[in-house]
Amino acid sequence: MELYLIRHGESEANALDLHSGWSPVDLTEEGRAQARGAHELLAGAVFDRIYVSDVKRAQQTARIVFPEAEFTYCTLIRELDNTAMRGKSAQDMLKLFPDKYPACRRAFDYAPLTGLDCESGAHLRSRAAAFLRLVRDSGCERSAAVCHAGFIRACAAHILDTPTHNPPLVCMNASVSVLMFVREKWRVKAWNITGGLL
Repeated sequence: MELYLIRHGESEANALDLHSGWSPVDLTEEGRAQARGAHELLAGAVFDRIYVSDVKRAQQTARIVFPEAEFTYCTLIRELDNTAMRGKSAQDMLKLFPDKYPACRRAFDYAPLTGLDCESGAHLRSRAAAFLRLVRDSGCERSAAVCHAGFIRACAAHILDTPTHNPPLVCMNASVSVLMFVREKWRVKAWNITGGLL
């Protein structure tokens, strides 16, 4: 059993280095080009089911990567919910929370920031674990999920039994990572592929 995890293309928030969480942010033209690259990378691959985050940038990416496919929208595979920080840069957040923000950014867990309603890193990881169980129990031999960097890293951290932020796995826009379920265990087969053959 295989699960292909595809990060969305560059969003307008990515381009400006702004937090966006679950907010409806569009892809940039570069993000659309990146998604077309993922489409070419996955040409010929057949999937039993394609899960898509219901967040706008993931939906836009999925329509480019899989233009003729039917999707199963899934809230489990959304990005970490830090929507309360929408539109704020790291510098903006550092001014608001000079003592706490650097550690929260490193940990990818903004829940400790007082007065903001942000999802914890532990909750994100529990969503990743729940999704991996869902895919495992689906009976599908090959599935895909168009989602987000934080969620993809949380899946890897769950499999590797490491903190979500350590090791700091790179997950580029429109990259493809592949997990494999074998001998009753999820394993990382390929990571952060943006060109060449899988």
